[in-house]
Amino acid sequence: MPKLILRYPDGAAGAALLLMRLSSAAIVYPALARLTPTTGGWWLAAAAAGILVLALITGLGTRAAALLLAAALIAGLFAARGEAALLLCAAAGSATALALLGPGAWSIDARRYGHRVIRLEPRSLDRGGRG
Repeated sequence: MPKLILRYPDGAAGAALLLMRLSSAAIVYPALARLTPTTGGWWLAAAAAGILVLALITGLGTRAAALLLAAALIAGLFAARGEAALLLCAAAGSATALALLGPGAWSIDARRYGHRVIRLEPRSLDRGGRG
């Protein structure tokens, strides 16, 4: 039975994951800004948002960045009301899905871990191969 889960899909699925990474990167700063106090904490949110945005756009450590974004969105969900709560819930679901699916073929993670060649050679008789 063939594997149904691809580690770094390309084609339409890879394009969808790239779009998902870009749309998640667009909401990083607003999500983190909701968690910081209004006075003096904006630089911390901006620095953390910059790191997460770079990770999501380039696809470097995408799963960890998406999980951190989902945690920030869920934390912001407790203070939200009405339509904002629904939007935060949907964005948290999208970030969680991105963390589960991975970055896709157009990412640094795919270049680092996804392209491997495995050569299977027959075993020699002295190493337990069948003759």
